[in-house]
Amino acid sequence: ISNEEDNTGLININTASKEELKELKGVGDTLANNIIEYRSHTKFESIEDILNVSGIGDAKFEAIREYICVD
Repeated sequence: ISNEEDNTGLININTASKEELKELKGVGDTLANNIIEYRSHTKFESIEDILNVSGIGDAKFEAIREYICVD
């Protein structure tokens, strides 16, 4: 288990590396970069905030919501 994952196995979208973000279903280089770019300006307060990231819509959010956290 990497140090960016807590014991729940969830990926923290505020701290995860690009490689860790890419482990999420449907997240590739571009989306991982978009997430990192977004959080460099605005901390994710809830997992729903990821919907503000360019390229992430409702369907993508539904696919990854069980695997992400913001703690």
